[in-house]
Amino acid sequence: MNTWIRDALFALVLISVVWAIRSALPSDLWKRSQPLTLRATVDVAVEDRWILPHTVDDRPLAKPPLVNWLSAPIVEAFGFTAWSHRLVPAMAALLTCLFTMRLARMFHTSDAVVYSSALLFIGTWLGYKSLLLVRPDPLLVLASTLGVWSILARMQGMRWASAVLCCAIGVGWLAKGIAVLPLILLACWAPRIARVPRSDWPRSPAWIIVVATVPYLVWLVATELVHPGFPADVLLGEEILGRMSGTGAEAAGRSPWQLLFGIWKLPVHFVLRTLPISIFAILAWRKLPRNDLAVLLFWFVLLHLLVFGFSASRRADWMMPAVPALSVLAACRWCVNWRSPFPASLALCAFMLAVMGWNEMRTSKAWTRPLESFANQAREKIVAQPAPVLVVGNDRNHLVGLLGLSGVDHHEPTSKEVLEHWLDASVSPGEGFWIVAGDRPAFGTQPPQRAVDGVGSWGHLEGPVHWMLEVEGDAMEYMWPGALRLGWARRRQ
Repeated sequence: MNTWIRDALFALVLISVVWAIRSALPSDLWKRSQPLTLRATVDVAVEDRWILPHTVDDRPLAKPPLVNWLSAPIVEAFGFTAWSHRLVPAMAALLTCLFTMRLARMFHTSDAVVYSSALLFIGTWLGYKSLLLVRPDPLLVLASTLGVWSILARMQGMRWASAVLCCAIGVGWLAKGIAVLPLILLACWAPRIARVPRSDWPRSPAWIIVVATVPYLVWLVATELVHPGFPADVLLGEEILGRMSGTGAEAAGRSPWQLLFGIWKLPVHFVLRTLPISIFAILAWRKLPRNDLAVLLFWFVLLHLLVFGFSASRRADWMMPAVPALSVLAACRWCVNWRSPFPASLALCAFMLAVMGWNEMRTSKAWTRPLESFANQAREKIVAQPAPVLVVGNDRNHLVGLLGLSGVDHHEPTSKEVLEHWLDASVSPGEGFWIVAGDRPAFGTQPPQRAVDGVGSWGHLEGPVHWMLEVEGDAMEYMWPGALRLGWARRRQ
């Protein structure tokens, strides 16, 4: 019990420090499909679409919505702010850090080595990014870490280990679907991989896997009822077969042969993204004694590379769940030999955080602060005077999610007929409504006008638009329309 308390306190301090560092850096909510997750969470909270929340252009989310289910009550209670959307990933990161240390205690009892495993996890690019990412990935990382710990606990005969493994696999299914496959494979093959005598094998995990998969299957059936064809067309066709065959949106037109011959790039990419612990882990693996259970950590990483090597996207988020196991392997089988493992790991973590912080500053966008400041101010005015909100001329960023809206973002060139249809469906004659307009040409005139000009001359309005809030930034670019305005308009009688 004392080690649990010490590990929990250390994880709390470490994650709090990283949260403070990340909060001081420019926002990255516009990167790595985070706007999609924000929009889906808002859709759950505002429209009560719990089974299949919608995102940009009113399209269904292509991932299981566990992170949205957990985040929706929080953002509804505390407001649609950046920190409220990050709260669930931060809690997942705290538990991941804790179970990384618990996993390390299965191989070494020294506090210095155990704490070093957490520092090495935080001090990598993939580990750092997985902490506060508003995506399903932090939950998948937590499920994978908890699952590896429970697999080892089952092999040591610990009570409740099977129940914990069942929960871990269930969370993995509902967090990111088929991405939990490496954990399932390790659960099935762990005794054979570790060369444990047959008489010492735990019971087959078949019933655990079946029970853990039931909630995911129930969700699949519910999505079929709500949106017929969605599981086959999107979850199976697009997310799995499309990635492997090169025909999906993530495949970028690559053929199956290109995917096959490009498998070697994934381990290289993984080693580079997890420096320096990847080097430590390789050195540790070369010196592992026979029948050392730490080989399961290495195989968990290898299974990730084997399973997702056939994916066309090969993005970094697929490799995040393997980082805690890699850090434990490096700490307990290599860094343990250092004279002072904890000070060395702390210095290494601090150096890597400084480098990653500098990179965040270097690659940040100047318009992120103006956009989020505009969202906060506009949200206050909209809440003070509730009315329908028309968004036009924006550019698929996280603005709509921070405004707490779930409607369509008319970011592409559209027509007056489309907006008149929205007006007829949302605003009664003589009633007022809000307009959030960017400078991106989107009103469908020839030549294309800025949205603010097109909306201002709309014949269905009673008088001109009263623009009361404006934020300008740099020139128009990807995801930034150049300027944002909040206006109040009234429909003609």
